[in-house]
Order: sequence, then structure tokens, then C-alpha cells
Amino acid sequence: MSGIGGDGEARTTPGRHARAVLRLLRDEGPTSRIVLAERLGLSPTTITHTVGPLLVDGRIEELAGPDAHARRGRPAIALRAVPEAVTVGGIQLGVGMIRAGLADGLARVRGVRVAEFDPRMPADDVLTLAAAELRAVISDDPGTPPCAIGVAAPGAVDGSGRVNTLAVNLGWRDIPVADLLERELGAPVHVEHNVRAMALAEAHYAEHPPPGRHRAGGLAYVYLRKRLGLGLVLRGAAARGGAHGVSELGHIQVDPAGVRCPCGNRGCLETVTSTVHLRAALEAAGVDATGVDDLDILSLVDAVRGSAVHEDFVSRMAQGLSIVANLTGPDAIVLGGAFATAPDDLLDDLADATAAATFPLVRPSVVIRRARLTEGGVAGAAAVALDAAVYGPPMA
Repeated sequence: MSGIGGDGEARTTPGRHARAVLRLLRDEGPTSRIVLAERLGLSPTTITHTVGPLLVDGRIEELAGPDAHARRGRPAIALRAVPEAVTVGGIQLGVGMIRAGLADGLARVRGVRVAEFDPRMPADDVLTLAAAELRAVISDDPGTPPCAIGVAAPGAVDGSGRVNTLAVNLGWRDIPVADLLERELGAPVHVEHNVRAMALAEAHYAEHPPPGRHRAGGLAYVYLRKRLGLGLVLRGAAARGGAHGVSELGHIQVDPAGVRCPCGNRGCLETVTSTVHLRAALEAAGVDATGVDDLDILSLVDAVRGSAVHEDFVSRMAQGLSIVANLTGPDAIVLGGAFATAPDDLLDDLADATAAATFPLVRPSVVIRRARLTEGGVAGAAAVALDAAVYGPPMA
């Protein structure tokens, strides 16, 4: 087995109580031992035994000033999480593209390397290349080696978070991604559906105001490129949807008489909103899209405002987003992929159309916004590793 490199040892995974402490400090900011005990339902003695090793390890620290939750009498000492003391790895697998990097305890990404590959390559060779890219990042990084690796994979992932059960665009079926990468990297590997991983990162780490107070609620992440993907976070945890663990927004039927989708059905939402469809529709309307990257296609759609291309895209996408809003009631619908560079006016059109199609009681609570993490795929993979190896599941 090839090690993960570096002169130091990767840190061990904290125990259940330690994970709960780290998660609460991450989500609610500096907190005293007594409040930790109350919030987690643990005895003060258990909290003392739990935080001791974390202080020694440098994952948390005591603040010099009194805690905001202090009671009468002697001021309580606040404990603060030290995200810089945590390192995880993140690998985003795309169709013909690998992005690999490291991140700290707040999924702040660094040292990203990008590699391209032929989508027809055997899965073993692709994963060997991904491992080599991450090892190169680790070799150049002055920090501690990663305690875990997260992988944002295309297509369905099994419930154990180890096997990519189906990635249609790569021709993969039942690929033991975690096993293969663990042999290459010598660290625990956790695999998640790519858009669901991005959703997890946006829910936990896109907004982190000082001094670190945040709560992950309900969030729907919609990713548009050649395909239309959806990832859900409900009550702070990634939600697995569908029989094979993927929420198929792109395959909601919006036009029974529409074109045939690669899935076999007709008129799927993906067939009228993907960048492949938009490129063809623009060219049919006389708009030259030659040389325009997928990430810039929506700028061309906005440039033909009032045309059938613009109106059809907005109405169909709003139809899909309103279904997401009505079914899941998220605090935010986050738009990623090609939406990253979409003009604000187009996003405003989409927000207005979605609101008009959403159930009135749900409408006021749903915010539609652009994704804020610039390295969403790597950050998503890192978020998966952090949940699995550092923070554990959210409290009930």
C-alpha cells in the first residue's frame, strides 16, 4: 500500500463523544464545558475526559476571555474549534476530469490539481491517476497528512459510501472506489454522489460568519452542465433519494411528447435545460455558440431575452425548481455548475418564475441563490470526509 506521504502520521478518528463536541463547536461557535454537557446530554466528567485529548491534539483550544454562556460566579472558559488543525483530502471525479486537493476543518480548499483522462479508460486506471494527483498535492503541502479522503463521484453510490454502483457517462458499474483508493493512499476513503457532496459543503461551509456560528438546515443543490443533477441536505445531513440513492431532478418528465432522453423516457427536464440542449437551441435560433464553454452558455441564453430559447429555459427550469421547493421545503435552493457565471438578470427571471409556480405557503421561505464555493466539487468531497471522520452525524 502506498502511504499518503509526509513526515507526520495521519491523526486518528475521534470517538463518538469527541465528534459530537467538534460538531457542536463548529456549528455554534465557542462554548463552555458546562454548556457542551447540557447540549449533548453528557455528564461534566465525560466532557472533561472528552475535551482533554482534543486540547492536547490541538483540535480545540481555550479562549482567553470568558464564555458568552457564563453563569454567575467564576467565569466559564470557552472552548473553540481549531479548523486549521484538521486536514482531509477531496477528489472530484467528473467525465474526463479529476480535481484533487486538501481542505481544513471548514472545507476551505487548497492546493488543487486538475487532470484530464479519456472517459473510456478503465476505472482502475482513472482511480490510480486520481490517487497520484492527490499524493502530489500532499507532497507539496506543509500541513499534516489527511486523516480521511472524500470522493465526489458521478452517478449512484451504495449506502456504505464505498462503491460507485452506476456512472452511466463513464460506463462504470459496481466499482469499489473506496477499496481501490485506500490501497493507493493508505487513508480511510468515503464516497458520495457528486451533487449531494456539493450540497453538503454548501449547507455547512458556504456561510460561516464570525465567530463560526452556523447551522445546517435544509438545502437543495441543483447542478447544471451536460446533465442536471440534484443533491439534498435535510436537517443537516445528506439525504439519499430514490431506489439507487440519487434524486433524479433531471429525469422529471416535463413533456411527454418531447425528445428521447438517454434514460429511455421522453421529455425529461434534462433534455430541455442541459447545456447540450441549450447549445443546439441557440444555434437553431441563429446564435453562434462556437467556442463558447458550457459555463458561459447561460450568458448567451440571457442575451436572447424574450426569445423562445430564453422563455422555454426559464419556464422549464422553474417548473423543476418549484417541484423541489414544494416537496422538500428547503431553506435555500443553490444553483451550481453553469449557473456560476450566469447573469444576475437570468437568475432573477428564474427566481420569479419559480416563486410563481411554488405553493403559496412555501414560497416566502425559499431562497434561490448561486453556489458560493468556487471549488464546489473538491469542497464537497472534503465535506463528506469531514462528516465521516471528524464531526459525525448531526444531533437529533
